Parts: sequence; structure tokens; C-alpha cells
Amino acid sequence: MSTISAEERLMTYINVFHCKPENQQALSTAIRKETDEIVRHMPGFISANVHCSVDGTRVTNYAQWSELTAFQEHIRSEAGRALILELHKYADNVDVHVYQVDWIVSGERELT
Repeated sequence: MSTISAEERLMTYINVFHCKPENQQALSTAIRKETDEIVRHMPGFISANVHCSVDGTRVTNYAQWSELTAFQEHIRSEAGRALILELHKYADNVDVHVYQVDWIVSGERELT
């Protein structure tokens, strides 16, 4: 489960895939499959979430890694390169950035 914390100083990888609506579910499924079978077993991987836009044109992968080098090693690995090629079958464009949490605020009502 993902926990957002400014104190942890995790690297947060936010990858926005732009796709045709007819490819959104296949793209989401491919991300989930590869993450479950390969990525989650890699050193430094913490968690991942997949979000699908309501209009069907984007899939966003929000993943946490222990440190930037762990994420970079994943991308450079044979499995990482194969994953990128697989996801490009469904995505027209990809926007990848790595972030750190800067600030968090919660509303008055907590989700249960």
C-alpha cells in the first residue's frame, strides 16, 4: 500500500501514458501485469498505483522507490527495457518524471 510521507524522502515516479480510449484498458492491464510479475520484486521498489482517466485518454502510474538509483537501475535492466517496449504498444506518448513529496495537507473528513 502506498503511503505519502514527506519524512520518508522516497522517490515518486509519476508516469503519464497518453493513449487512445480503445487502448486504455490494455495499457492499464499491461502495467499491472508487469508490475506484479517483475517490478515489485526488484530491489528498492516500494509500491505502485495505476490510475485511468475518466475520458479514456491517459493512464498514470504512480510508483514509489527507495532511492533514485534503484529506479534508474530498474529502467536500465533488461526487464525494464522490455517493459518500456511493451507499454509503448498501447501508448502514443509518455511523460516520465521523478518527484519527492514537498507538502501534504488533509481535509477535515478522513476516509475509512
